Amino acid sequence: MWLIVVVVSLAIGAVLGVALLGVSLLLSPQVPFAQWLSSLFVNFGVSLNLSYEQFLVMAIGACVLLAALVIAVCLLAISVMSSAVGMARMKEIAHRTAMERAGRDQKIEAQREHERLVGLSGILTQRLDKSSLIQNILHATQQLTSLARIDSTVALWVLDFETERMRFARGSRCDESFFTKSDFAMAEAPMAKLASGLKAMVFPKWQDGFPFVKPDKASLLGDANALILAPLIIERTVLGCLAVFCHPEVVKGYNAEQTLYNAAWGQLSLALGIGIQEELAILDRLTGVVNHAYFVKRLAQEIDRSTRYQVPVGVLMTDIDNFKAVNDTLGHPQGDAVLKIVARLLKRSVRAIDLVGRYGGEEFIVLLPETGLTQQASGVPGVVVVAERIRAAVEEEFCRFQKPLSVTVSVGIAVRRFPEDRHMDAREMIRVADEQLYKAKTSGKNKYCLALPEGQPAAAEPSAPVGEPPSRHRPPDARV
Repeated sequence: MWLIVVVVSLAIGAVLGVALLGVSLLLSPQVPFAQWLSSLFVNFGVSLNLSYEQFLVMAIGACVLLAALVIAVCLLAISVMSSAVGMARMKEIAHRTAMERAGRDQKIEAQREHERLVGLSGILTQRLDKSSLIQNILHATQQLTSLARIDSTVALWVLDFETERMRFARGSRCDESFFTKSDFAMAEAPMAKLASGLKAMVFPKWQDGFPFVKPDKASLLGDANALILAPLIIERTVLGCLAVFCHPEVVKGYNAEQTLYNAAWGQLSLALGIGIQEELAILDRLTGVVNHAYFVKRLAQEIDRSTRYQVPVGVLMTDIDNFKAVNDTLGHPQGDAVLKIVARLLKRSVRAIDLVGRYGGEEFIVLLPETGLTQQASGVPGVVVVAERIRAAVEEEFCRFQKPLSVTVSVGIAVRRFPEDRHMDAREMIRVADEQLYKAKTSGKNKYCLALPEGQPAAAEPSAPVGEPPSRHRPPDARV
C-alpha cells in the first residue's frame, strides 16, 4: 500500500516538475528568470565546481522531489482519512446489522413469550370451576418452569378466609404428605415476607426459602432443587402461594425472563380469583367473616329451616365499646387491627355450624341455629352461654392493654321460639337484637341483655358466673 503511494507520488512529482520547468521557461521573457537562475548558479554552483547544465539538472531534480514529497503527504492524508471514513462506515454498518439482529431476536422472543402466555390462557380457561382451575394452575406452572428433561414439582397453598391461614390445596408431583406443614399463619415465614413484598422470591436451594419438605421426600425432587415462591395477588391481597421446585437453570434465567414470569403470575392470580370468587363475594375482606348481605340471606334460610323442624334460632348483635376512641386516638390502622382480633375471637367462640358476620362499622352479628332459651346443665339458657363466652373472651384479650385499647363488647340477644315466635322474620330478629344491644350499651357496657318471654329483662354483669356444657361447643383444640 505504502509502496504504491510512493511510486505514484514520484511519478506525479516528475510530471509536475517538468511542467513547472516548462512554465518557467515560457514565462522567462516576462520574468527575469534566467538572470535569477544565473545569479543562483554564481552563488552556489561555482563553489560546487558544477557546470551550468549540471546545476540546471540538480534544480529540476530538487523541484521534482519537492513536488513528489508534497503530493505523497497529501495522498497519505487522503489515504488515512479514507481509511477512517471506511472504518466508521463499517462500524455503522455493523451497528445497524447488530440492531436489526437484536430487533429480530426481540421480536422472536416476544412472539415466543406471547405464545407461552396464550398457551397458559388456554390451559387456565378450559374449565372455570374451582377444582379445575386449581389443577390447571398447577399444570400451567409446571409447563412454565420445567426443562426438557426435568419436570418441576409444584404445590399450591390457598388462603382460608375464615382462619386467615394458608392451607395446602393441591400439588403436582407432590401431595400434602410431602411437607412437614400443611398450613401457615400469614404472620410466619415464608408467608409474611410474601405478603409484605408482594413479589416472587427465588432461591438457588429450596432449603433456603421453604425448608418444609420432609427429609424422606426430598430425594423425590431429584435435580429440581431450586425454588421459586410466587404469591398470587388480587388487590394487594395474597390469595395463594405457589412453591415451585425447579432446576437451578430456571432460577438463573429468572431475571432475564422476569417480564414473562410476572405476566404469568398475574394470569394465575386471576385464575385463582375466579376459582374462589364465590368465597370472596360473601366475605368481609377486612375481618374475614361474612358480609351483611350474606348473613341476612342465611338468617332467612335458617328461620325457614327452624319453622320446618320446629327448633329455635338465636341471634347475637355485638358492638365494640368505645371503639371510636381507638380510631380517633391511635388511627384507623389500629382500629382495623382491633376489628380483626374481635372477629377472630367471635369465630373461636362459636360452633362450626354457627355463622359470624360483620353487620357494619364495629358491629358484628352471630347466627346460632338450634340455640334458644333452653336451660343448659349450668342452668343458663344456651344463647346466654354463648353471649357470655364472647364477652369474656374479648375482655380477657384486651384487658392487658391501656386505654383506649382496653376495649370490651356489649351483646344484644334475640331468640325466635317455635311456635310462639313463628311469625318473626329475619328483619324482626335483627331489630330485637339491636334493641337489646342498645340496652346493654346504655346500662353500663361490657354486658349482654336479653328480653325473656315473661318480659323480665335478663342482664348479666361481667362478674356473673356463667357456665357452658362441653357438648355445646367444639373442644378448644378443634376450634378455628
